[in-house]
Amino acid sequence: MPLVINLLSFDAIPIMVERFARLGWVGKSTALFTRYLEEQHQGERQCWVAYTDTQFAGYVTLKWQSGYPPFAEAHIPEIVDLNVLPAFRKQGIGNALLEQCEREAATRSAVVGIGVGLYADYGAAQRVYVTRGYIPDGRGVTYDGAPVVVGKSYPMDDCWALCFTKVLQ
Repeated sequence: MPLVINLLSFDAIPIMVERFARLGWVGKSTALFTRYLEEQHQGERQCWVAYTDTQFAGYVTLKWQSGYPPFAEAHIPEIVDLNVLPAFRKQGIGNALLEQCEREAATRSAVVGIGVGLYADYGAAQRVYVTRGYIPDGRGVTYDGAPVVVGKSYPMDDCWALCFTKVLQ
């Protein structure tokens, strides 16, 4: 199937929300995608949407000013919120979206960053990032963007991340 990747547009938002709602994914709301679109218009973020045969397949965003302090301090743009719908996985769509981000990031930076969750749902993403040349940033795991404190308990949820960087060619 031919793959088309476009910048997020207002018209795409209802389709994206509906597809995620069908999957029961919480948080993929009109408000979220509208914020992404506003940030895109303000030059803070870019959001690309992937389609195969005109069907919404996934999206990714690139934040120019990362919310992760080590990336922000080093002016490393961050790939955030990569999602490929389950029916479209293992078709190269995630890699194509990452390539789009990496090309764009390379116009302003020699390095790009990304964070990945720690439990099994993120296993495929963890493997993809390593095979694409991302390496851990060496700061250990974070919870909600902050370093974890040894001996402190945290819930196992989507707030856990290990951050990676990739030197861009």
